[in-house]
Amino acid sequence: MSRITTVLLAGVVAASLGACKSPMHLSYDYGRAFNTSFASQADLTRPSVASSQHALAGYEATMIRLNSLQEAADKETATSELTLD
Repeated sequence: MSRITTVLLAGVVAASLGACKSPMHLSYDYGRAFNTSFASQADLTRPSVASSQHALAGYEATMIRLNSLQEAADKETATSELTLD
């Protein structure tokens, strides 16, 4: 092989071996960006969320409130429901 081909082949091999490594700063930056975006998406007081909230009104809102009140007010009994047949 000629000298140029050998140099190019060595360069390609070196570049491919270097590209397979996982640099630590990339994983750190990814983790930091993930935590920041997760915290900002969980903030329900941000302007984009506050302006898109629709007030519940009408029949559907009344039914939602009554159903949630009924679920919250149901008493649980401490009796067993198992029966022997």
